[in-house]
Amino acid sequence: MIKAKINTIKNHENISWVEFLIKKHKLYMLALELDEKASINQEVLLAFKSSECLLSKKNLENSFLNTFYAKIIDIFQGQIITIIRLENEICTFEAQISTHEFLEQNYQKNDFVFVYVHPSALFIKEYLC
Repeated sequence: MIKAKINTIKNHENISWVEFLIKKHKLYMLALELDEKASINQEVLLAFKSSECLLSKKNLENSFLNTFYAKIIDIFQGQIITIIRLENEICTFEAQISTHEFLEQNYQKNDFVFVYVHPSALFIKEYLC
């Protein structure tokens, strides 16, 4: 999970666009029916499903808003699914990819990769006091 502070909230017809600050970084969330607890400067814990990550050895130079540059610290290879544990200055997290993709891309422990998470995949796990 990622500890963050809500920086901005834009609402329109029960759809919310939320910007979070984490140290020097910004993350973005697209949410349907944002909880009324959400307010500017509210501290939260953010999360995303491990299956919602896209990995790449190269920077895709695309308009992905939630981009992490992270080090692969562990790999759990299965026959169908491979779990890759990653770490950066913000958090430690896991990405779940197909073993086929894992083998095709030849990911190795200690490699650095770009990780992309769509704003609709990010969610508030907990509101902190």
